[in-house]
Amino acid sequence: MKKLRSVFFILLSILFWTLLTVLGATRKFELKFSDILLYAKKPPKEAPEILLVVADNLALESVGPWPWKRDVYADMLLRLKELGADKVVFDIEFLSPSNFPECDDYFSRSIQFFGNTYLITNTSDLDINYPEEELKYVADRFMITPEGDIKKIIEDNHKTVYESHMNSLSGFKKVDWSDPKTIHDFEIGLSPAMKMFITRAKGSGFANVILDYDGVRRHVALLDYEKDFGKCVAQIMLGPIIEQTKPEKIIRKKHKVILKNATIDGKTIDIKIPLDDSGRLIVNWTRNEFKDAFRQDSIAILNQFDKIESNISKILERLTEDYDELKNATDSKLASQLKKKVRALHENYNEILEFKEFLLTVCEGYDNDSNPINGGIPQEYYDDYFNLRKNFFANVTSYADSEDVNSIQELLFELRENLGEESYKYFAEEFGSLYEVLHDEITLYNDMFSEKKDVYKNALCIVGSTASSTTDLGTTPFERAYPNVGTHANVYNTIINRDFITPVNAWLWIFIVALLLIVQEIFVEKKKSFVQNISWGTLIVFVIIVPFLAMNLFGIYIPGLTAILIAITSYLSVTIFRFALAEKDKKFLQTTFGAYVAPAVVAEIVKHPELANLGGKSEYLTALFSDVKTFSGFTEVINNEAGEDKGAERLVEILNEYLGVLSDAIMDNKGTIDKYVGDEIVSFFGAPIPIENNAFSACVAAIRMLQAEEKFNKENKDRLPINPKTGEPFYLHSRVGLNTGNMVVGNMGTQKKLNYTIMGNNVNLASRLEGTNKVYGSWIMCSESTWQMANSGATKGKLVARKFDNVRVINVKKPVGIYNILGLREEMSSEQIEAAEIFNEGIEIYLKGTDTPEVPKKKTELKKAFELFKKADKLYPADLSSKVFMKRCADYIKDGVPKIWDGVYTMTSK
Repeated sequence: MKKLRSVFFILLSILFWTLLTVLGATRKFELKFSDILLYAKKPPKEAPEILLVVADNLALESVGPWPWKRDVYADMLLRLKELGADKVVFDIEFLSPSNFPECDDYFSRSIQFFGNTYLITNTSDLDINYPEEELKYVADRFMITPEGDIKKIIEDNHKTVYESHMNSLSGFKKVDWSDPKTIHDFEIGLSPAMKMFITRAKGSGFANVILDYDGVRRHVALLDYEKDFGKCVAQIMLGPIIEQTKPEKIIRKKHKVILKNATIDGKTIDIKIPLDDSGRLIVNWTRNEFKDAFRQDSIAILNQFDKIESNISKILERLTEDYDELKNATDSKLASQLKKKVRALHENYNEILEFKEFLLTVCEGYDNDSNPINGGIPQEYYDDYFNLRKNFFANVTSYADSEDVNSIQELLFELRENLGEESYKYFAEEFGSLYEVLHDEITLYNDMFSEKKDVYKNALCIVGSTASSTTDLGTTPFERAYPNVGTHANVYNTIINRDFITPVNAWLWIFIVALLLIVQEIFVEKKKSFVQNISWGTLIVFVIIVPFLAMNLFGIYIPGLTAILIAITSYLSVTIFRFALAEKDKKFLQTTFGAYVAPAVVAEIVKHPELANLGGKSEYLTALFSDVKTFSGFTEVINNEAGEDKGAERLVEILNEYLGVLSDAIMDNKGTIDKYVGDEIVSFFGAPIPIENNAFSACVAAIRMLQAEEKFNKENKDRLPINPKTGEPFYLHSRVGLNTGNMVVGNMGTQKKLNYTIMGNNVNLASRLEGTNKVYGSWIMCSESTWQMANSGATKGKLVARKFDNVRVINVKKPVGIYNILGLREEMSSEQIEAAEIFNEGIEIYLKGTDTPEVPKKKTELKKAFELFKKADKLYPADLSSKVFMKRCADYIKDGVPKIWDGVYTMTSK
């Protein structure tokens, strides 16, 4: 039943998030998650042919305020063709009036009539209050002008617009829609440009970019189907791609558009463009901000060419006039010859202007089918035009570098007397200045032309506005205000590089994740909590990381947010459910054990409830006993100072704080407090949580206890009673005994009264060693087994200790080797360490021969040991143990050594 209930919570999570997803509550967050995935994906490379030709702030300053006259675009197109550009795409809707004032009134009326130029198939919706002749003019001037009544004008206008948009598919009259179910109807609402632009363009397309739910642009529709005409309208960048790749046909399937047998990089392949469930391409955005994205050039730079050309023309015209004036004044043949050269150059430029006018007006007339006469401009016309310009600028360059400027100055000098001083100076300055400016202007033009020739060679130029006043901005996953001319560059870049993002159906992924969650829960339900958490954690990481890996490695977009939310909430709900089932048992255990065992013990028992069972097991542990020196005297002094009642309260208060700091030192070193017996602390190391070297931890705990004790005495000296023997505060000092060995640890007692404790002879020995400190004048005493374990492996040499002799404690017949722990080597002074080393030399001599007790001990050895103990005592007088062994040596030297001497000291009290 528990298993079924845990699976039920998973199903509940699946149902909850699925419902929210269906209702669209997670849509915005899913879109943000897709942005995160896109951030993680390797950025696409930028197609080198893309060049954004932008109407920026500099262009507005150079050309003038928006909207511009149409000749600006005409000049720009000719300039781009001359510079070697391959294709030009206008991200500009030519719906607003030009800067010709005489057209403004008519255009305003046309906008009022056509609204936003929406296509309307039901002419009954039209406002017929406008005079018919005016409507015909508007349609002729700004839209498309079939002959006939106004109704037919509008209807034919629609048809012609769709036919023009089909040009963007490079002449494909039919698109293969292999799955009729994939056809997406859309409301008729296309905004075509004026007829003069529509009919002369290679093709046209819609520039609309779909806004997602949160207003961010991530998707674009490539084809829209118009059922009334049975044809498609293409996105503005699809036309250039089709023109470039020249596929045999276009196939629209449910989740992709296929450009069949397209040519790219010299190879014939099928370009398969993946689409989402709504038939849209996911744009693989470049990661740079717009200012750093793709190559860019300002229209101002192109307009600068026109200004330089105009300056050159004006200079040539001015030179012609000046030579005329000079010829009339002097009748000089040289002036006449120089004038002919300049006039020929100026006439050449006028020919260029006339040729340009011809190129721009050759299609002005239309036949009865509204097709441009001549069917467009032959390429050879352009070749002749550009050759004419090339020769002109070469001739101007040659002329500017010629000797004519020197010749005219020499002529003026010869004619100086005839001209008079004033005329001479005027002509000399005039010709000198004009020739200097001409040289500068033609040099600037040639440099700019050479530079821009490299920039525009074979470029796909996308023309659009980026000026600060533009509203043609959109939000992308990477930039809040991104000019939409860059959006079209990203669409082209995604397709031409075939660096696509392929979407996966969200519901398929949700189903897979849901199935994995249920199956893994069934398998791990009876496992340990650790296994369950590892399993759930692994699965959640899997659900999170798979969308990132799929996007980064394969460009596959998995809408994974809902699946992630399902996985996380399933884990949380199942965990809470399990917690609720176990809470009652855990609360019982915490109530039962929390009052008398260390928090670590409680945590371990809660983690493993089987430890709460009665009984124990043998473990290799270290026991630690501590007891306050002369505690009875301390109690007596307090009672004398405060009386028995208040003295008892004061005693308990001080003792609790004192034992508290000692206990903290024990637990900070992973020790477990067993019990408090008056002023005594019983503790052990290595259970219930195993410690790699429990003897070392116990020794460090004992050292920290003495350090904590010293701090306590210093901070509380004003609260402590006065010792009548010394006249100073009665400081508290505890002795510590340590022993390592096998002990029984576990819950002892009955079902009604339990105690997690240790038992055994090795426990008793630790207690006896604590009392042994009194005999040796030491504070931390440990057995040989404790020292051997503590001073081994990774902790070898970290502690400083002194070896004492062997001791036979009460109720234990077998002597025990004992050691005195002094401290951590890195924390001790050099005097203490040196004194300990000298002491150990002395004890080695003192104990020499204990392995052969029947051989008499030599007094010379005792004398030598005495001197070493004395030296150690002098080096560190605070130590009392050296004095103890000095007295023993002295007594043996004076009274003699027993015949049988094994170096064992027998305790007569605890």
